[in-house]
Amino acid sequence: MCFRLSLILVMLMSAYPIRADDPAGPEPAKKKPAEKVGSPAEPSGNEQSPAGEIEPAGAEAEPFVLADDVRDVLVPLFAEIANAGVSRATVEMLVDSLVSGQVVESQTSTFQIASVQPNEFTIYLKEPEQRTRIYCDGKTMSVALAPDAYFRLPQPMSTQEAVTSLPVPMGPYPEPMLAMTLAGADPAISMIAGMRSIEIVDRDDFRGKIPAVHLRGVQADAVTWDLWMSSGEKPEPLRLLVDLTPMLVASDELQVPDGFSHQVRYDFLSWRVTGDVDSALFVHKPEKDAKEYESLEDYYASLSGVVEDHPLLGKRALRFRTKTLDGRTFDLKSQAGKVVVLDFWATWCTPCLAAMPVLKEVTSKYDRKNVIFLALNTGEESPEISKFLEEHDLKYNVLIDPQGKIADAYKADAIPLTMVIGKSGEIESVHVGFMGADSLRQRLKDELDVLTIGGRIASQVDEAEE
Repeated sequence: MCFRLSLILVMLMSAYPIRADDPAGPEPAKKKPAEKVGSPAEPSGNEQSPAGEIEPAGAEAEPFVLADDVRDVLVPLFAEIANAGVSRATVEMLVDSLVSGQVVESQTSTFQIASVQPNEFTIYLKEPEQRTRIYCDGKTMSVALAPDAYFRLPQPMSTQEAVTSLPVPMGPYPEPMLAMTLAGADPAISMIAGMRSIEIVDRDDFRGKIPAVHLRGVQADAVTWDLWMSSGEKPEPLRLLVDLTPMLVASDELQVPDGFSHQVRYDFLSWRVTGDVDSALFVHKPEKDAKEYESLEDYYASLSGVVEDHPLLGKRALRFRTKTLDGRTFDLKSQAGKVVVLDFWATWCTPCLAAMPVLKEVTSKYDRKNVIFLALNTGEESPEISKFLEEHDLKYNVLIDPQGKIADAYKADAIPLTMVIGKSGEIESVHVGFMGADSLRQRLKDELDVLTIGGRIASQVDEAEE
């Protein structure tokens, strides 16, 4: 299985323990290049709109320039982080999905982060059902996914690279938070480049106690963020609130329910860029019985199979619009009344390429029973996909999702991920990874035999419980 790295993990539906020392001590609890800290970001003028998005004809973006009052507030904090030799932080992450102001999905997790620039760091994410920790000691780099499972990276990375290029997903939209917690990283790259506007909202005390400045930024992709930071000679980040809703509405690729909003909040419970940091925090010492996997894909391949607890299982499939590989518009709504086998894949994902021929083979036998196989490529552009298919003499009904927004909404964090959508439009089955040709062939055949005659699989459970 290949784990898909996403910048935005949209939780439109519902959003392995590890034993390790906490890097922050006891509990108190795809980007455009940017200029140096404090310089206004300017568009290159040659960006193209991704599939499914509309750019007004003749519209030319105005160059974004930081206002003096905003610059005076942000530059000291950003420079303090970029020039820091060390950092330690504990950050609480709250992910909320709301409909008409009512919370329908909420999850609280904690990051513990320590770093020494340029290339020593540890990032420890404690989620309710998962513990993930990244170690980089400047010479080696590894990821612990469970007490008994880890893999090594071929080479270490710098703290700046870690902000945008972590080898595993670490929660939804972590980039701006990481940019403000890893020593030597330049927050301007993540928080000034590609902006439409940044303004000061107020200078009210944070939580009525801490002298603070509240800023609001609107990115070019319509994502908005609010940053609260302490005022004074040594500013510190206090809270970062990222609202992903405007981007979803503006994308025109997903059918967002009226009144829906999705936000990620980071509260900086402790934060410092001075003092000492124990270098032992960056060294991974696996347990004696821990198994080393060759890669993340290798680890997830060992867990692959039919998923019984995917948040969309038994739910109505989200409507989306995108482009086919040859440029035609595709709308999932047009397949109403059919059984749809929707497969998320990428050219670099070896298990994907092993599964796809089996999926096509099985579904082709049900052509006359209104079964359609759709291969939705995520994260790649049309020329790259076309070249790959031509070189390997492959012929599939390919849809494109170059920005990964459809995959994010469908929670396709790991690929291959195959969803079987019944005639009613509900997701009846979810397959993650490649379980082997024979197992996949038999499982899919059994499911299609039921669904093509109007039967139910996952949704049958929901109806029985009502």
